[in-house]
Amino acid sequence: MLANMRISNTIRLLIVLLFLFSPLAMSKLISNIPFVDADEKNGILTKTSWEEMGKSNLLLSEQRWLYLENNKKVKERKAQMILHDVSPEDIAVKLRNYKLVAEWMTNVDKTQLILRHNKNLWVIFMIFKLPWPLRNRYLIAEVQETRHPFLPLITFTINSSNNYDPPFECEVNDFGRYNSEWKIYALSPSSTFVSFSAYATADPLFPRWLQDPLINRTFIRSMENFYSLFK
Repeated sequence: MLANMRISNTIRLLIVLLFLFSPLAMSKLISNIPFVDADEKNGILTKTSWEEMGKSNLLLSEQRWLYLENNKKVKERKAQMILHDVSPEDIAVKLRNYKLVAEWMTNVDKTQLILRHNKNLWVIFMIFKLPWPLRNRYLIAEVQETRHPFLPLITFTINSSNNYDPPFECEVNDFGRYNSEWKIYALSPSSTFVSFSAYATADPLFPRWLQDPLINRTFIRSMENFYSLFK
């Protein structure tokens, strides 16, 4: 047991040293390694490498394929940004406020709190008004906030759930299975790295050559809107 404690402390020291001397390298590590390995739980068998989807002065956007059970594959999208003069807690405050979602997430028409289990776990309801040829959808999701025990890292996981009913009768279809994750990491006292990744498993309604560019533009626009919340 003592030996295991020494190994654990050594690993923690190495991570802290990496954080102190190479924060940007640490942010890349944080972005690409899951805070919790949920692949098996979500039925993900394998993944391709990230490919650049878009790049600007505000953020870097990437995408990759996830191969799921039953010979299914879906697109996962990720955006990364660095915010200056913004703390991880400043960002966490925005993400806890479900009423703000419609201000930055493109095509979200309505948000509502269904249930708050505790300060770190709550359930939200959202309606998406999507552009043609896509169809409007609603999403019920559990939001879980977690703080890393010894790194300046906060994560928010948003996962769809079938355990709750819509707060009112909906004339649109369920969004289907949806998983996303925010990672918020303090690079320095004045700079914060933010990563957001998301995917949905619903079958495309139209050919991917038509649908994917629409989704990509919407995703990038939403991330630019989120960035603008702190300007």
